[in-house]
Amino acid sequence: MVSAYISSLARLLRAALILMCFALPVRAQDIRIVTEEFPPYNYSDNGRAKGLSSQVVQAVLAQAGLTAEFLFLPWARAYLSAQNTKNTVIFSIGRIPEREDLFEWIGVIAPYNTSLYKLASRTDLTVEPLSDARDYSIGVSVEDVIYQYLKSHNFTNLDIVGEDILNIRKLALSRLDLIAFDEAAFQYYLDLEDIDPALFERIYRLDDISGGLYMAINKDSDPELIQSLKSGLKAIKADGTYEQILNRHRVMN
Repeated sequence: MVSAYISSLARLLRAALILMCFALPVRAQDIRIVTEEFPPYNYSDNGRAKGLSSQVVQAVLAQAGLTAEFLFLPWARAYLSAQNTKNTVIFSIGRIPEREDLFEWIGVIAPYNTSLYKLASRTDLTVEPLSDARDYSIGVSVEDVIYQYLKSHNFTNLDIVGEDILNIRKLALSRLDLIAFDEAAFQYYLDLEDIDPALFERIYRLDDISGGLYMAINKDSDPELIQSLKSGLKAIKADGTYEQILNRHRVMN
C-alpha cells in the first residue's frame, strides 16, 4: 500500500516537473539584445541603454517578464549577429523589402523620418525626383537601411562611413554633395557638435524608408519568445505605456 502510494506520488511529481519546464519563460541568458550607438533612439550612457527605442524595448521585456543585457555594437556587426544567432533581438532597424525575409518582425518601436541634406549655399543642387540625386556624391553609413535602399535603387556614388557623424563633418567641409540622414539624429548631432543648423538644408524626404523603426529577432528563434515579445509590444501600446514614452521624447514626433 505504502509502496503504491510512493510510486503514485513519484509519477505526480515527475508530471508536475515536466509541466513546470514547459511553463518556464525563456531565461534572460537565452536572449541577446543587440543594437548600435544611434542617438537619440538608442545609445549607451555609463553602461546603461538610453533613448526612445531603448525605453520601448525595455518596456516590452518587462511586460513579457524577461530581462536581458543590451549589447552595443557597430551596426554591421549587430546586423550580422541578429541574422546568424538564435534568440537575438535587434533594434532600431528599418524594414525594407531587402530585409523582409531575414528576420521575424516584432513591430514598430519609434517614429522615423529620413531625408537628403545639402549645404544651404549649394543653390545649384536640386533633387526632384529622387533619381536626380544619382548625379551627386552621397554620404551613407555602412549597411544601414538608407545605404541598402539607395543601393537597391542603383545609386553607385555612395560614400560609406562607419560612424554617422563623419558624414555631417564631410558635408560641412564640402567633401560631399549630399548626405542621407535620419532627421532626429541629424539635429541631435548638430547640437552635440555645436554646428549651426543654418549651414544645411533638407531637400528631399525618403518616404519609402520613413515611418517607423522596428524591433526584430532572428527568424529561427524560440516561437514562444517571439510571441512573448509581440504580445508585450502590443500590450504596452494598448495600455498607454508606449505613448507615454513617445511623449517624453517629443523631439521624435
